[in-house]
This record gives sequence, C-alpha cells and structure tokens, in this order.
Amino acid sequence: MVGLEVICLLALAAGTRALTECETQYYQGSCHSMFGSCESGQKMSFSHCGFLKKCCYNENKPQGTQAPLTSSEQCGHRLVASDDRIIGGKSALSGEYPWQVSLRYQGQHLCGGTLIDRQWVLTAAHCFEQTYVNGWTAAIGITDLRNLYSSQVYSASDIITHGSFDSTSNSHDIALMKLSKPVDISGKASRTACLPDFAEDFNNVVCTVSGWGSTRFDGPGSRYLNQVSIPVMSNSLCSYYLGNVVYDHNICAGINAGGRDACQGDSGGPLVCQTGGSWKIAGIVSWGYGCGDKNTPGVYTRVSSFLDWIKQVQQGYP
Repeated sequence: MVGLEVICLLALAAGTRALTECETQYYQGSCHSMFGSCESGQKMSFSHCGFLKKCCYNENKPQGTQAPLTSSEQCGHRLVASDDRIIGGKSALSGEYPWQVSLRYQGQHLCGGTLIDRQWVLTAAHCFEQTYVNGWTAAIGITDLRNLYSSQVYSASDIITHGSFDSTSNSHDIALMKLSKPVDISGKASRTACLPDFAEDFNNVVCTVSGWGSTRFDGPGSRYLNQVSIPVMSNSLCSYYLGNVVYDHNICAGINAGGRDACQGDSGGPLVCQTGGSWKIAGIVSWGYGCGDKNTPGVYTRVSSFLDWIKQVQQGYP
C-alpha cells in the first residue's frame, strides 16, 4: 500500500450496461461517473451503477435507523479499555480491539481485517491478489502473532473482492472473507465492530488504526498488535496534500506533523471510531505514500460507501 503510483482509468469495460437510475430500500438516485462529484448535499454509493459508476442520492432513511448488517447485539463494545506501535503508537492489550483479525496465507500473517459478523471479516481487496482461498485462515482474538494458541483460528470458505477493484489505483479496495464457521464472541477477546451509518463521514473525529505492520518505513512487521490514534480529515484537504488521487469512496486520516500512520503489513485492517458509545469501522487500511511522513495522510476505503455491497454479499452467501 506504500508509494503506489496512481493513474486514471481511461476506458470503460466493453459491454458494460449503462445504468441511469439506482434504487435501494434506503434511497433513490441516479448514476454518474465515479470521477465526478455528486450534487451538494447528496450522498453516494458504489453498489448499484456498474463499472466506474456511482449512485448519487438524497438521503431518505428514517432518522436513527441503523442498517441491520451485523448479527451481534454486542458490536462495537469491548471489555478492556485503552490505557499509541503502528507508526507513533503503542502495543494493544488483549481484548482492547477484539474485532481485529490477522489474515494469514499459508501460515504467515499478510493482512489485517475486521470482524463485522460472527462469520464475516471485512478487509482490503489488494490483500488477495495471486492467492487462493484454500490457503487463507483468520486468527481472531490474537495480539501476539507467535501465540496462536491464545486465539481462535478459522479457515476461509469464500473470499469476495469488489467487482470494480482496480489494482493500479486501489479504487474499490474492499473485500469480504466468509469463515468456515461462526466465531465464538462470548469472551472478551473476540467481538464484532459495528458498521457505520450511511451518512457518517467522521470528519475531524479522532479514530484508531490497529495492526501488526511495520513501525517504520521499510522496517519489519511487528510481533505484537499495535494501535495509534489519528484524526480523520476531509477528502478535500486530503486531495490538497496528495493530489487528485483520492476518490469519494476513500477516507483519509493523519496529522500534518506526521509520525502517526499505518504502514506495510497493516493493509486491510480497521480504522475504527467511537461514536454513540460504540466502535464503528470507518475505514479499511488501503494505501499511502511512505509511513508517517509530514503532510501525507494515509488513505483508507470508506466503509459507509459500500454498505449496500456488504449487505448484498452477505445475503448472497448464506
């Protein structure tokens, strides 16, 4: 995810059906190019308009209604409070981030993930390039990568990456892993994170990113789970710092002074924000330039832009 060279996509896939309207149980809207902007006050989704398109809609959801996408009534709650080593962070305690998942390929940790349902892990699509589903497992409730016996380990039964994921630009960098059986979430070490509401943008909220990635650029991965608190910034400010490579379905976080960031090995992991007493998965670690550099925020996949896609996948793989 570090130092990617991003270019614009210049061609549409041949045979893609041109959709002009989009509709779900929550809204009605119209389809537009993913490179443009929706009208002022409109929200967006990338689940209903096909390749290189997005749905622009006026929110029409009952106030206070949460999209019913997770099965656990205890989502977003932890029994261990935080007492910051990703870049500039500190080690996490067991149960402090119980939704954190270590995604392992052929026994080696490769990416992070977030447990959003007892049988579903949310992560980044770029984690699964040139791999096979039968080589993947998920360790849940783990903080020490050398102590798998303290965790629950499940094999992957399915991996679904977004159909519009582009490995050059990391657009639509989102995937779901279905586990072979439901996770036991009765203890303190394994819990689900809540999904956000459609309208939540988390701008200026101080959130937390966690993972086993490097604590410095080009450094080795970490043995212990680390975490760091960083504020979410607006996409317009993020684009000012990074150039025209930030999409509406991204979310950025970082501080101008640098020193706090995700890094190699944290890919796919969670950016969680505490609102209303619950921890919600606001972003998925996707890419960045360097690690913790000044005026260089990290770029994440904005989960609230893909709630319909998440629901469709879960319903399609009962």
